[in-house]
Amino acid sequence: MLMSTGFPDSLNVADLGCSSGPNTLLVLSEILDTIHVMCQQVNRISPEFQAFLNDLPGNDFNSIFKSLPTFYENLKKDKGDQFRPCFVSGMPGSFYERLFPSRSLHFIHSSYSLHWLSNGLVEATKVDSFNLPVYTPYEEEVREIVKKEGSFNLDKMEIVEVNWDPSDDLSNERFVFNMYESGKNVANCIRAVSETMLAIHFGESIIDILFTRYAHHVAHHLAVEKTKHINIVISMSKIN
Repeated sequence: MLMSTGFPDSLNVADLGCSSGPNTLLVLSEILDTIHVMCQQVNRISPEFQAFLNDLPGNDFNSIFKSLPTFYENLKKDKGDQFRPCFVSGMPGSFYERLFPSRSLHFIHSSYSLHWLSNGLVEATKVDSFNLPVYTPYEEEVREIVKKEGSFNLDKMEIVEVNWDPSDDLSNERFVFNMYESGKNVANCIRAVSETMLAIHFGESIIDILFTRYAHHVAHHLAVEKTKHINIVISMSKIN
């Protein structure tokens, strides 16, 4: 949709729910790579980028900011001096509330995270007070919600299946070959997006043992049955 109307001179993008782990800047990198390739195809200079990384105020934004010099350096090295600047800012707050001025963004990305907790390591009152409402909609329900809300056109929808262990051998459809290695891989993926939130509520001391136990449980599950995440990926454009 952006390409059909021409890129603006400055492109504003936002990642809602960016976390603060090693994958924080991965989505932004993919967006920049895609725009860079598209601009090369039509022989034009890329726009400037203003990127907003959003998460709850308790997120470790300082950790993200410390990684930005290396991120900027890699951008310049990979794409050359013709690639125009990218300016990254933190935007703390809940995306269930207003975060940005009207018509200030060109592209918004939001992915998902799964949050797991093993009981017994913490007080029951802390478990009871930990509230993470998660609802998994089906395809037609998503279409109906977008249509009813009325602000966006639903341009494209795809259903994508991803193995719990993203590095697993895709040729084997039934079970993993190294269950303990796969268990660790799955636990590390979940930890990357949930560690900050869990540590704030339950304390840092439980994190290592929590994910060690989780990796063990996942390993034994994957030895019996290979499981996939079912993702609904949608692309929407704002109705003018």
